[in-house]
Amino acid sequence: MTQIVENFLSNAIKYSPRGRAVTIKLAHHEGTVTLEVHDEGPGLSEEDQAKLFRKFTRLTPRPTGDESSNGLGLSIVKRLAECMGGRVGCRSQLGKGSVFWVSLRGYCAVAAA
Repeated sequence: MTQIVENFLSNAIKYSPRGRAVTIKLAHHEGTVTLEVHDEGPGLSEEDQAKLFRKFTRLTPRPTGDESSNGLGLSIVKRLAECMGGRVGCRSQLGKGSVFWVSLRGYCAVAAA
């Protein structure tokens, strides 16, 4: 779970302009815990969203601080979530930022901590 959170946060910071907010939300509903990382970056086109979570995929947006990317982070996140019986996804609009999320069933104790 730590690797998933670190990747989502790292990407949100990496792709958001300086001074923009990055928000983390944690929710618990009917035995499922969902973590969301919201950013105010450039957002993703539908074409880029279709490529998310694949190995070695580089998308149209570029890191704001010229950081490098190997295109593996989100594919690792997906694999880790699936190994824990969870799911990952993204909601995004160009010019309006992105929300990356992971949902895990049976992790109620996490939300209560």
